[in-house]
Amino acid sequence: MAISKLNAEQFANMAVNAAGVVFEYAGKDGKNTAMHFFGADYEATVKTQDEMFRVLRNVVTTFWEVKTKESLLRESNDGIRSKLRAGTPHRLIIRTSAGITVKIFDLDASVWARIGLMPTKKDLERSARDRKKYIHNATKALMEALNFRVELPKDIAQPEEVQTEQPAEQVVAESAMPVAETVAEQPARRRGRKPRNGAEPVAVAA
Repeated sequence: MAISKLNAEQFANMAVNAAGVVFEYAGKDGKNTAMHFFGADYEATVKTQDEMFRVLRNVVTTFWEVKTKESLLRESNDGIRSKLRAGTPHRLIIRTSAGITVKIFDLDASVWARIGLMPTKKDLERSARDRKKYIHNATKALMEALNFRVELPKDIAQPEEVQTEQPAEQVVAESAMPVAETVAEQPARRRGRKPRNGAEPVAVAA
């Protein structure tokens, strides 16, 4: 996986089918810049909710991990900064590994002013166990904000299973056979058993 920070010229020359996740940031005079997340962790293989969740969770996790590392390093060197931006992107573009566009989300036309990518100071104070839960929940909330749960299927539809039921006539015939065999194999009565009323046993001819 990799993260590229693109200036206005680089972004303008970027391939229109570049795979991965692109955060586009508004610039002066329409000269927008971008942040490009690409590689297996950031590229969906199919257009499903599950794949979008995987990709977006990896993006959110990256923001959390980099911000945490940056905060620790700045204790010794305050000049250290990551390339990740705390500001909300102007537009979010998601494409599959094949370059197929899954979503172009324009925040300028959205009700959302921010989409919660960068962790807060309170988030950074959470335990490792709590962080995993909060990243999961943050990704779910992001999926809701982007409306992915409505627009995308849960997973790829599976082909219908082959009908394997037996014909009714064969089922009836097979189910009757064991019953007949069981009755035939049972002895009609145990020989020489004394009745409970004390009478003498009666021999039964074979």
